[in-house]
Amino acid sequence: MKHFYITLLLALVAYNAYTQNSNLHIEAYTTFLQGEHPSAKDYILGLFAQYDIVILCERDHREMTQYELILDILADKRFIKEVGVAYFEIGNTEYNDSINAFLHNATLTPDEVKQNVLHFHRNIYGAGLWEKSNYSYLLQGVHDINSLLAPKDMIEIYGLEKGVNWEKATEHDIIRRNICSDAIHRDAILAENFCNYHHYSTTGKALVILNYRHAFTRDIANRDNAGRYIKDRYGNRVANVFLNSFALSPRGEFTAIKNGMWDAAFITTHKTDIGFDLNNTPFGEDNFDFIPIATPLRYCDFFTGMVYYTPFAQLRITTGLPNFVDDNFAREVQRRYTLEGNIAPDVEILKEQYNTVTDRTYSEEFPQICDSINRWIMHITNHDTAE
Repeated sequence: MKHFYITLLLALVAYNAYTQNSNLHIEAYTTFLQGEHPSAKDYILGLFAQYDIVILCERDHREMTQYELILDILADKRFIKEVGVAYFEIGNTEYNDSINAFLHNATLTPDEVKQNVLHFHRNIYGAGLWEKSNYSYLLQGVHDINSLLAPKDMIEIYGLEKGVNWEKATEHDIIRRNICSDAIHRDAILAENFCNYHHYSTTGKALVILNYRHAFTRDIANRDNAGRYIKDRYGNRVANVFLNSFALSPRGEFTAIKNGMWDAAFITTHKTDIGFDLNNTPFGEDNFDFIPIATPLRYCDFFTGMVYYTPFAQLRITTGLPNFVDDNFAREVQRRYTLEGNIAPDVEILKEQYNTVTDRTYSEEFPQICDSINRWIMHITNHDTAE
């Protein structure tokens, strides 16, 4: 019995120390956030006063609200005048010229615009299709922006993925070389494609959208990252920005950053559209837990700044497109699979998988993460009430 009470006492002491330490962290977060900070859009645009290239770390590819932010940035007069071009990890390099010709064509009818968007979405990727709805949303949005601009002011976007021109693709070995072999050096290829396009930039500025670790400007865990290649090429002209998201646990599970403390701090201070530099901030000084690897490095060692845009529970996963796969395109997809040496999928399965539009919030998709955040929201609320 004596050992039981000693163990219990030690557990209570450890819990009390953990709680006090957590309270100090929470207080540091909320005190910092209560200061004056620009919106996410204004922060990102403001970086172009100091940097030529701004890399935004895309969330989950499927998430839609981040593309609302991106289109808001692209539509801003400051972006149109001072930057004028954005580059995306997702997007087939073989179609960049035809995509920008479409984006600059203000004479198309709404139905023609819709058909062009569908055509490019069907060709964005390999034989396996890109079911994320936000690519079509992006193309439609940029065309809408350009339709209100003079030709000389129209913006451009470029995909950085080494792809295939599917209208010309016939040889199995060409497909295999372009898609499969290049995947081994994918980050280097993404960066090389960016550098090749950026060389012809008229403004010398660029917004670059790269997902997850590809946006890191340093390598980690024996993985080279596109952001690091770009940083090596352009040095201090490059900034990169972390966009609020989830982290990965050592077991490969999605989890809240800092177990939910970060999100809770933003939500309880009502700062859900905000951006700031990470250096000399409590967020920047936190140990880096975005990926499941033990490292003494901090968030400010990986990112120039951070933007928080939309509370976690309200983030949305949107997939599928109406009539994405009709009978004719289903046969084309089967042809692509065959060219790659893979078994062609069933037509009805293709239609069910890609034509069904789903729109789910993160609160529906990741309830366990929302629970972690809510526990910290309650902790902050109770702590503030007690004081």
